[in-house]
Formats: sequence, C-alpha cells, structure tokens
Amino acid sequence: MMRPIYPHNLATRSLMRNCRIRGNSLKSVDSGCRRYATSKRPSSSPPPPPPPKQQRAAPKPFPFQPVISRPNSAPESTPKPKPTPFPSSSSSSSKGSQDKRRPVSELLRDYWFPLFGAGAGVVCVSFFASSLVYYWRTQPPEHWTPGQEPETPTGLPTIQSPREFDQHLDKSEWRFGITKLRRQIGSELAHGHVLEVAVGAGRNFDYYDWSVVTAGLEPAEEKEDSSWFGWSVKGEGKEKPNNIKQKGVQPQNANALLSFTGLDISPPMLDLALTRIRQVVPFMADQIPKKPVFSKLASKTADNSEEGISLANNHLRLLKADAQTSLPPPPSSSPSSSSSSSPPKKYDTVIQTFGLCSVRDPVLLLSNMAAAVKPETGRIILLEHGRSWYELVNGLLDRSARKHFERFGCWWNRDVELVVRAAERAVPGLEVVRLERPGWATLGTHVLVEMRVRATPATAPPAAAALSSNEAEQDSTTTGTSWWSSLLSVSGKPKKDD
Repeated sequence: MMRPIYPHNLATRSLMRNCRIRGNSLKSVDSGCRRYATSKRPSSSPPPPPPPKQQRAAPKPFPFQPVISRPNSAPESTPKPKPTPFPSSSSSSSKGSQDKRRPVSELLRDYWFPLFGAGAGVVCVSFFASSLVYYWRTQPPEHWTPGQEPETPTGLPTIQSPREFDQHLDKSEWRFGITKLRRQIGSELAHGHVLEVAVGAGRNFDYYDWSVVTAGLEPAEEKEDSSWFGWSVKGEGKEKPNNIKQKGVQPQNANALLSFTGLDISPPMLDLALTRIRQVVPFMADQIPKKPVFSKLASKTADNSEEGISLANNHLRLLKADAQTSLPPPPSSSPSSSSSSSPPKKYDTVIQTFGLCSVRDPVLLLSNMAAAVKPETGRIILLEHGRSWYELVNGLLDRSARKHFERFGCWWNRDVELVVRAAERAVPGLEVVRLERPGWATLGTHVLVEMRVRATPATAPPAAAALSSNEAEQDSTTTGTSWWSSLLSVSGKPKKDD
C-alpha cells in the first residue's frame, strides 16, 4: 500500500537536502525551521523582517585553519587581512625560505645544470691534482748540463709532420704571448742586414719590413694601370725600375731590412719557409710556385758549401746549412756583381728563436753568431725557452724532459741564462745588453736576450777598424749598374747601450 505524500514531508526533505549541501550546519537548520514555521502562519499577520545579511569574510592567506562556527553564538567581526610585506632578502617569505620548504626533487629539477657543472669541475680538479701528485712521486727528475745530454737534439718533431707541427703552434704561441714577442723582434729589433739562424717555418716573416728588399720588383703592368685611363705616361713603365736602381731607395722605416739570410738544417722546414715567403713578402707569388719544394728549387752557392735559393736580386736567401760549423757572410748586390762593389762583411742583426734547445753545443753556436755580427752596432737577439724561477715548474720540466725530447727532438729544460753567461765568459767582447723573462703566462720559462760584441784588439784590429769606419763612405762613392751598392750606406740607427 503506497504511503500518502504530505506537504510538510516534502518541505522537510528539501530542508535536509539543503543542510547536506551547506555542510550540515545547525544554523542553516534553525533558519530553515523558522521559514517553515512562518509559512504555516495565517496570511493576515505581517511577515517578520528578514535577518540581516552577513558579509562574506575575505579569504585568508595560505596556510590557515578553517574556523568552526558554534551554535547560539554572536557573529564575530571579520578581521581584515594583513598586507603582504615587500619581499626582501631578510624576510621569512623570501625565495630562499620558500626553496627550503620545497622538496628536494623539485630543487634538483630546477638547478640540475649548475649542480652538474660544479660536480664536474670538482671531479676534474681532483683528478688533475691526484695525477700530478702521482706523476711527481713516480717520475724521477732528469737534468744535465747544457750540451751534455744523453742524446743529441735534432729539433725535428717525430709525432707529426712539420706542417701539422707549425699549425699546432699558432694557438699556443698566441695564448702564451709568444706572437707578441715575435712582432717586437721583427718590427723593433731587426734592422739592416739580418741573419736568422734556425729559421724553421719562417714564423717571423710576418713582422719584418720588406719594403727595401722588394723595391723595384713591382710589375710594369701595375704601374701602367695607375695612370689616367690606363694610358702609360712618358717616363713611366719599364724605365721607372731602372731609375730606382740608379738613384737608390731610402728606407722609410729605420728598422727596414736591407737583406735577409735564413739558415736551417731541415729541408721540410725550408719548404714551409718558402710557402710563407710567397704569402707574406710582396711580389714573391710570381717567383715561387704554390707548393714549393726546397730540394728541387735549390742550387749550389758560389763556394759550393751549401744549397740555397736566392730571391729579390740576391737580397733574400734561404740556405740549408749547419750554424754550428760556420755562418755565411751577408749577400752582395747580385750574383754577378763586379768586384769593385764591396759587400758588407758582417750582419747588423742575428736572430734565433727557440734554437738553443736543439743544438749540441749552444756555447759554440753563440760564438759563431758573435763572429758574424758587427761590433758595437750589431745585435744578437735570442728568444728561447728553458728553466724557470720556480722550482716546482723546473721539477715538472725535468720529469717530462725525456718524453718531450722523444716527441719534438729538443731539450726544453736547459738553463738559457746559464748558457748565455757561459758564452759571455768564453767569447771575448761578447756581453749581455738585456735579459728578461716577459709574460706571466709562461711562468718564467721564456727568455728574451739581447747581446752585442765590444770592439777589442782581437776582434777588430786597427786595419779592420779603419775599414769598418770608412765602409759607408766607400759604398756611397762606389758606382755600378745595380742599386744595391748605394743601399749599403743605409743602416738602422744603433740602439743606445743600457
């Protein structure tokens, strides 16, 4: 039998449903019962006034605890939310305090890259330090007197070709400041008739002033194109080089080269030197092939002592010779020059870069250089690497000297200052003008030395001294078909003695 449906049952169910939705609050039940009671009153009585509408409280900042309302309690005043303070480094709401409250997984996800970099750096430094300590304890130091090493140095790399070795030096020399020192030697210290011993691949060629050496070699086509509309003007063209040769060329730079002679014992290195001459020296691209081979282009010199190549009217020479035996004199104006024009007897500048580590007797080599340079005005310029001021660096050099010799054929732990002072005592008149260790990146292992030869009775007898003093006057009065004789009177200004 179906139960009858009464209106008050329907109202009660709706009130209970509202109570469930509103959180089963007693206050909502009380208000619902009152509305139900007032609905049963007679229509003649006026309805009671509605209760005052309560304002919704503002949400509180997280974290907060919900307030439990109590029955038959007066409504409390809603507190105003406090303003959020401005974030600062010292406040508790800063990013650092928030990160502390974050889980470790989120921190690793956000900061994995710097953490990985720091960890990798610590691992690399630890491995390097441990390997250095192990190498220091296991490898015994080996050091000998210069010239008394167990094997003869060759200066030739054995692990790679000369071209690869030369390309490998570009970045390392720039990193350690050697490129700057080469520029200083080529543009400030070299002048006049220059002899470079152990020229190698010609890494100093980029910084020499070749203006006088290549004067008069400009092609006639380029000179004709420089005139108006490509028409040659009377007096230009092929007659201009002859006029230059007759009048002579005055160097615009006091450090310009009057002649250059390069020596090396390795033909593959001379191949690289020819390639660099073709790239650097003006007007040499037409005289040297793209892939030069020294052994095919060289010919015997006048005295048949060594093989060589002569360029720029014999003002530029490359010779295959051993500097420990003897050094050739400066070149004359041309191979077929007359005997009336007296060529220079000695060089104004003798240069060697990183060569003392690759010879058997370095003191003998310096003695030969002193015999080839002009007394008083001439200079010997050395750029070498060897032992440092610091014993820690010297210990590393001594422990790796043999392996370095097996790779590159030179002893890099020689004491360059000891060699220079020994040559100064052995050679009469030879003295050191300057000895310095430039650059902090090399830790004192690179040495720049400038030396000269004092005029003594043994090195300059009265007749020879008179000849050297009147050399400029004889060269200026000498006449010939070549302009080289007039250039002998032009020399760089002698440097002041320190």
